[in-house]
Amino acid sequence: MNRPQADPRRTCHVTKDYQASSPDPISVEAYESFAVSEKRSAWEDNPAWIWVWCTDQRGKSGWMPKNIIHMDADTKVGMTSSAYNAIELTVTVGQKLTIEHEESGWYWCYDQLGNHGWVPISHVLILS
Repeated sequence: MNRPQADPRRTCHVTKDYQASSPDPISVEAYESFAVSEKRSAWEDNPAWIWVWCTDQRGKSGWMPKNIIHMDADTKVGMTSSAYNAIELTVTVGQKLTIEHEESGWYWCYDQLGNHGWVPISHVLILS
């Protein structure tokens, strides 16, 4: 299911609770190398939203969107041109969030307390 692209700094309303799945997720700096596995997943069965299981240099693993990874196929080593953090935001129905950007079926948001993280786009409704 394709959803409309969110404009920067739009607000949304949480329509379905979401619990963050990892308390200590993968996080990489721009141009930092990390291991890329063969494990792949299409978020919500959308072939445009492919996620890849990766492990950073500190040994933390997690899903990263395939389209931000520059990978050497021979060595299975990847990097991104910008920093990436897989932290998810735990949200509850009725909560208002501000969307900063969209990536592969998820919104990078912050809540009214300033907490940042990823939220599935299927769990929110854009207000403005």
